[in-house]
Parts: sequence; structure tokens; C-alpha cells
Amino acid sequence: MSPIQQVIDESGAVHTLSRRIGKGGQGEVWLAEGGRRIVKLLHPRSDAEALRRQFAFVRRLDLGGLHVARPIAVLRPPHVGYVAEFLGDMVAIKDLIDAPPSGLLQWHIDTGGLRRRLRLLAHAGEALLGLHARGVVYADVSHNNVFVSEPVEAVEAWLIDLDNLSHEADPRRAIYTPGYGAPEVVARKSGCTSLSDAWAFAVLVWQTLTLTHPFVGDLVNDGEPELEEEAFAGKLPWVGHSEDDRNVCTTGLPPDLVLANRLIELARRTFEDGLGDAKQRPSVAEWVDRLHAAADQTVQCPECSGTYFVVEKLCPWCDEPRPSVSPVRIARWDPKKGVVRGAMRLGQLPLDKSGLVLPRRVTEGRTGQSAREPHVEISQVPRGVSVRTKPGFQAWVAPVANALEEHHAVDERGRIIPRNGWLVLFEDPAQPQRVALIGRSA
Repeated sequence: MSPIQQVIDESGAVHTLSRRIGKGGQGEVWLAEGGRRIVKLLHPRSDAEALRRQFAFVRRLDLGGLHVARPIAVLRPPHVGYVAEFLGDMVAIKDLIDAPPSGLLQWHIDTGGLRRRLRLLAHAGEALLGLHARGVVYADVSHNNVFVSEPVEAVEAWLIDLDNLSHEADPRRAIYTPGYGAPEVVARKSGCTSLSDAWAFAVLVWQTLTLTHPFVGDLVNDGEPELEEEAFAGKLPWVGHSEDDRNVCTTGLPPDLVLANRLIELARRTFEDGLGDAKQRPSVAEWVDRLHAAADQTVQCPECSGTYFVVEKLCPWCDEPRPSVSPVRIARWDPKKGVVRGAMRLGQLPLDKSGLVLPRRVTEGRTGQSAREPHVEISQVPRGVSVRTKPGFQAWVAPVANALEEHHAVDERGRIIPRNGWLVLFEDPAQPQRVALIGRSA
């Protein structure tokens, strides 16, 4: 495709192309000058009328509140393509997968580390889940189509390339990026479905965390080029197969270091149980839940700033001893019974010197965009534990043994409580709710 400096959309607006940010089988994706729009340029041989019909379909969808690059205008001839919304300072998640030939550990830390990768993937999954909730399939999940915040302190994730959204599972229209296609899609036995999206998302999770493809182990790396095609079609065992170790992988980062047991189990259910039976695969919702839970179980090394799972006694990046942590357990509260004993635990989070910010996902069990709003901040201080709310929120603190009679309101100025035996209530103490129990004796 020859260089193009400007394109004009159907409304007459001129878009100056500043930087190519993606390239695939269908065409190229460019960032428009100003950083708030992207332009998808399809190959000249593309069916312009089919694109217009697809564009009209996508424009009718309710995509409000989703972090997706929503198309806003079709391009005028001679160009075939469209203009879409975008968020500035974004890069393809591919940048977090393509490790440098040397300095891997420092690069991993410098690009945000484990916790950031887990959270970015969870947020990408939420965007995908939002499309599924609207009854549409995304079809082309890949390292080229998920964009993430470039600043390492940010964790936004967006999906681009919405021109393949569909309600139907038509094998003739199956679109996928090599390496991400579910076996039934690659074999043209099925069109794209929410379960093929789940397969592709699982591949993306594995690649982003281990820096290797789940079907490209030593057998494929050391073998003939044709083996990669077999691997991508699911005709070889995945690298973590429970019974067939022909294709184990000794490159990249160890899965137990960056995925933990429950995420590895989701991968096994996808690439082993779900290989021939799509219904056996975990849903995207399961992945999102476990990715957030895994991110919640990380601590930061005070020496190298890397993040890792709290179960490790030494930092895997620099061997520094794990910092001291205090457990914050999320439980259920019933004003008539107190803390509900025997109920399923909602999670236990490690509190270290860097503190904890509990979003509404944790405090209220929310999902989606509103779940990201920070609600309560908990931090260690010399005299105990500081609890403060974020602006616009409320909370209460109370001793576990006498919560109804002795509870104290907390605002953004904060309140200090003892290190053990107290709880944080996120709603009126007279209401059933989630609570946070502070310390080991809680």
C-alpha cells in the first residue's frame, strides 16, 4: 500500500495520517494527527459497498461505555476504509510481548511488570465482554488489535478494528490473525463465536504473560517451519499439556511465575479440554475475574520495583526478600449475624508499605467501567492502619466484636485504626454488605 498523507471522510473532514500503528491482512491502521482518531485503510481491492453495509451495522450498535475504537465515518473514494475514535498515548499490546534480545527482566519491570500486565489484560477482557453482552462477536482478538496505555502508570485497554463485528457465525466470513484462530475457525468448521473469541483471548493472555505462544514450544521452535502451522491449528499439544509433554517450552517466563495456578487451570481448560469442544472453554468473564484476582495478589519489591505474587518468599526478579505484608480479607457482613462465618471468601489482599486502593469491584462486587472507581484506600502507618475514602464515597470502621454499637464514619481525611481485629464497612453498617477485615486476628 503506497504512502498516503491525507484522507477525506464522508462528511468532508480531512484527516492527516501521522503514524502507522498496525498492519494486517486486510490493510493498515494509522493514527491521525492530533492523536484522537485512527484511520483504517483497507486494501484497494476491498468491497467498498460491503464495508458501508458493515459500517452501518456497527453504527447501529450501542457501544456506549465500552473501551472500543467506535467507527464514526466512512472514507470517500478513492480510499476504502473508515475513521474511528481513539484514546491518545496508546500502543499495541504487542509492545509488551516482543521482548528485547537481552535485559529481559529489567525490560519487564520497566514496562510495568506483572501487576500491570494482569490488569491491562483484565481491562481488555472487559471490553470484549461488553461486546458479547451486546450480542456481537469481535472475531479478531490479537496482539495487534488490543491497544494499551503507553505510560507505565496507566492501565487503559482498548479494542480497535471493529469492522469485523457480527451477530452471525458464518464460516465463510471467519476472520482471525494467524496464531489466534480457534481450531474450529481455522478448519472452517465454524464461524467466529464468543467461544472462539475466548480462545483468542486466552492465547493473548498466555503470550502477554509468558512472552511465548501456548502452542509454540521447543518442538515447534526447533522443528520445520510447517510445524508452526500445525501448532496454530491446534494439531500439536499445547506447551502445558497434562499428559503429552512433546511440546514443552523452555523459553520466555515460567508460567507458574506469571500466571499462578488458577490462570494456568483456565489455560488448560481452553487449550486441552476446549481444543475439540468449544463448550469446555472458560468464558471471557472467567478470565477477567481471575486476572483481576491475580493482580490483587501481587506485591511490589522495594529493591527493584518489580511486582510478583505474594506467595513467593523472594522477589523472582532480584532475590530480595518479600516485604512484610498484613492480610486484608474481604468477607460478607450481616448486621444480625456480624461477619458471616463459613461463607465463601471473597478474597484476601496483601497490605504492604505501598498500601492498597480498593475499587468498587472489590468493595461492592461491581463489574464493568464503574467497577474501576477507587473507593477506599488502606495504608500502614506507625500507629496502626490508615483508612480513608476517595472523594464522593463513604465508609465506616468498627471493631469486629462490637461493630453495630461502635462504628465510626470515615471520609477522605481518614481515620487510624488498630492493626488487628477491626473491619471496614463500605455501606451503612445496618445493611448487609461486603467488608474488609484487617489483620491476622480478624
